[in-house]
Amino acid sequence: MKTASGALGCGVLALAVGITTGCSGLRPYSSPDAPNLHIRTEATSGSVFSSVRADVGIYRVDPQCRIEYQGTVDLDKPTVAVGIPTDRPSYLVFGFSSSSFLGGTRGGISQETLLRPRPGYSYDIEATYKDDLYNVVIRELHRASGARRAIDLQPLSACGSVAERPAAK
Repeated sequence: MKTASGALGCGVLALAVGITTGCSGLRPYSSPDAPNLHIRTEATSGSVFSSVRADVGIYRVDPQCRIEYQGTVDLDKPTVAVGIPTDRPSYLVFGFSSSSFLGGTRGGISQETLLRPRPGYSYDIEATYKDDLYNVVIRELHRASGARRAIDLQPLSACGSVAERPAAK
C-alpha cells in the first residue's frame, strides 16, 4: 500500500507524458480487442466533504520503448472490462484525483505499469484509493486452466526487456 502524501514524485512521469502528448484533453479509449483486463475499482475519500475519481490512461509502447497516448477509461463503475492488444506492451497509468467540496482543494496521484498481455490470458486488476492510501494489484489468469499468478508492476524503464520478449502462443 502506498500513501498519497509520501509519493509526490509518482505523478511526475504522468505529468510529463501529458505535456508531451499535447495535454489537449482526455479522449475515451476504444478497445480494439475483446476485453482481457477486468478492473475492479474502489475509490473513497473517507469524508462526505470530498470525492475521488479514478481512471486509467492507456498508452501504446513501440519497439523503441516510446509511448503514444491511446485514450482514457473512467473507472466509475465497480468493474470495468477493457481490451488491449496482446502483440505489444502497453503502458497503463492509473490515476486517482480527489477534490474537496468546502476548501476547493484538488490533488492527484498515479500508479504506472508496463504490461504485455499474453494471448489466452486475462488480467484481474484491483485499483483502490481509500483515505489517502492507494494500490494497484494485477493478477494474470490462464483462461483454459484457471491458473493464476501475481504480476509485478513494471516501470517504463523495464521496457527493453519486456518489449523484446516474444508473445507466448
